[in-house]
Amino acid sequence: MLNSSTPFTIVFGNLPTLVVGELTRLLHTDASLRVVGTASGTEELARLARRLQPGGIIVGEDQLLGLEQLRRQYAGPVLLYSTRPPLSGMLREVAQLGVQDYLSALPVNGSEQLVWRREVLRKVGAMRPKPAVALPSPMSARRVVAPLLPGGVVVIGGSTGGSTAVEAIVRNLPTNFPWAVLVAVHLPAGFTDALVDRLQRASSLPVEAATQGARLVAGHVLVAPGGYNMVVRPVPNSPWQGWQTEFVNETSLDVPSVDILMQSVATAAGRSVLGVVLSGLGSDGTRGASYVRQKGGVVIAQDEASSAVFGMPKAVIMAGLATAVLPLREITAYVLRHVSQVPARRAGMFASSHSLPR
Repeated sequence: MLNSSTPFTIVFGNLPTLVVGELTRLLHTDASLRVVGTASGTEELARLARRLQPGGIIVGEDQLLGLEQLRRQYAGPVLLYSTRPPLSGMLREVAQLGVQDYLSALPVNGSEQLVWRREVLRKVGAMRPKPAVALPSPMSARRVVAPLLPGGVVVIGGSTGGSTAVEAIVRNLPTNFPWAVLVAVHLPAGFTDALVDRLQRASSLPVEAATQGARLVAGHVLVAPGGYNMVVRPVPNSPWQGWQTEFVNETSLDVPSVDILMQSVATAAGRSVLGVVLSGLGSDGTRGASYVRQKGGVVIAQDEASSAVFGMPKAVIMAGLATAVLPLREITAYVLRHVSQVPARRAGMFASSHSLPR
């Protein structure tokens, strides 16, 4: 059972009439859930989502091609109602457009329907933001005691194909890497743990999902949770002049927003920022790269040949913001060379930077 003083609202796309009735009855057995609308066409769904901004949307198979249009109006999680199990590769692709999971076809058999109903409630419940994200982890709490201030910040952003690219970069970062690493890949909330686990297995550095108030620590990788926009701000009321992650309500087409994160880091750390824009749809990261360059930082864009989708890096390159355009296999070496060439005194400069305006 989901407990909340404000109901979690849901909109249906083009679903079979029988399924709409069954889902509505099922979801309304939970007082914290409320179905607020249905839309049969792609354009109608996009308009309804923009107007209502529901907590979640359940779409039919025939609306898959309209997901990109929907994403331009709505940044929340989506469930796909599918009459047959979708291929895993297809699920990975549509995950970049907000699809968090799928609902199997409504069964005819009574005992199978009971299992189906439980599965629906579980998957709808997974669409809701997890309150735990706003709580500092035990590791974050320990950092307040003795933080290791980073000499700068590497901000890595991507979308479609970005997870694989991030993995390739962090795999070869050494355990004594002197900068903090932040990762923002466009993923819904339900996929954050999988990405963190994947990076933990690939990297010798500590990797964890960022939480409210998590410290930036040298040689640590923080992953922006799916479904949340994250920024970096000074640590308040602390004897150490460090930096921490916070979540903001600022809306954006892509979540987590690379633009919003890069802008905040550039404001905080100035020249001690290295932005990396990887494979992905759209142009997220271009505005953020502009802030990084304005503050004296460096921006790397992944080249077309090694990108699964060349949208995001191409936008940075076309805007004239890329310090270097590199194949994926060369990015880590560039990062290591750049960090080694930055004077050690930068750490002190970073620790005493001006506060980010609120």
